[in-house]
Amino acid sequence: MVCEALDSEGSAYAVKILDPTKTTSSRLKRFKNEIDFCSKNSHKNIIRVLGTGATEAGATFYVMPLYTCTLREVMSKGIKPAAVLPLFNQILDGIEAAHLQGVWHRDLKPENVLYSLANETLAVADFGIAHFEEEDLLTAVETRPNERLANFLYAAPEQKIRGRSVDSRADIYALALILHEMFTGDVPLGTGHRKIADVAPYFSYLDAIADLMRRQSPDERPASVADIKGLVQRYAYEAVSLQRLSQISGTVINSREIDEPLAQSPPRLVNFEWDRGQLTLILDRPITNEWKRALYNMGSYSSITGKPPSSFVFDGNRAVVGAREHEVQSVIDHFKRWLPIASGTLKSMLEQDARKRDANRREQLRLEREAEEQRLRVLRNIRI
Repeated sequence: MVCEALDSEGSAYAVKILDPTKTTSSRLKRFKNEIDFCSKNSHKNIIRVLGTGATEAGATFYVMPLYTCTLREVMSKGIKPAAVLPLFNQILDGIEAAHLQGVWHRDLKPENVLYSLANETLAVADFGIAHFEEEDLLTAVETRPNERLANFLYAAPEQKIRGRSVDSRADIYALALILHEMFTGDVPLGTGHRKIADVAPYFSYLDAIADLMRRQSPDERPASVADIKGLVQRYAYEAVSLQRLSQISGTVINSREIDEPLAQSPPRLVNFEWDRGQLTLILDRPITNEWKRALYNMGSYSSITGKPPSSFVFDGNRAVVGAREHEVQSVIDHFKRWLPIASGTLKSMLEQDARKRDANRREQLRLEREAEEQRLRVLRNIRI
């Protein structure tokens, strides 16, 4: 049960309460796992748990942001074809973020996707029957054979057969049905249903993608949300965004973001050693080959004669260079000035590399699209 509540300052929130009269140990464990996952989540397209507690009657609850409505209500009013992919990409991002963290939803449907009119944001909710791969969750939950864990209409074929393994590809099946329904208003079950091309010819390429996503066998579906995005990008590159796990925070970020720690925060000089003409500078952390390459190629810099950046030998967090007694202070002063410059250079280099990868990916996708179009032309035009 979900209800609206106001805090002491009059701000509105949604409260999800587990009905104590219908609570089993299994449902309670799943509810606690949902709370744990969504409490740690910071992705804008996954619901965020803001607080949790229990009522006087012993019902467990959690507090989350209040959204305007569900995707079901948005769909009931009709979505213009041009607006579908921007909205669907948000669902893809939310599901992909969960998958990247070892969680698959298993009950994805329009009722479980919330919509905020204020910022036109969609957020995936109701992870109550999700599968969690992480070993450090509050509880370990096993599914009993007689438990029905998914909405029948959007469930993948393997979810309807007792004992069949269900993984992240069940979410991909449900995503296909939702994508089709957002365009046509119909859930494509069986044959003879309306196609996306019938209502939005410009987006006809999505029919083949949606058909692939809802193949009967999970092995024949795209293996990941990233694969789905790659198929869409062949025809509309900017329609979807790619994501990955951040090296810095472990959260899911846009793949174009630079998250190399040494590019975001320069290393600091914390100590030094000098012995018989050899100066060793000690940094607060080990440096990478990429950072060293940036140091050696940072362009304009000042140094004392014979002690350029290329004269330093690095090993982990230590930089070694020859220096006479009267040179030590000057070498240290110059080296400290180089650190933020090298990190800035590294960031620029990584951004340039990202732009090159982006351009290469665009070209690869263009060639793949042209090859597929050529194949289809041959199949249509050649007669035996």
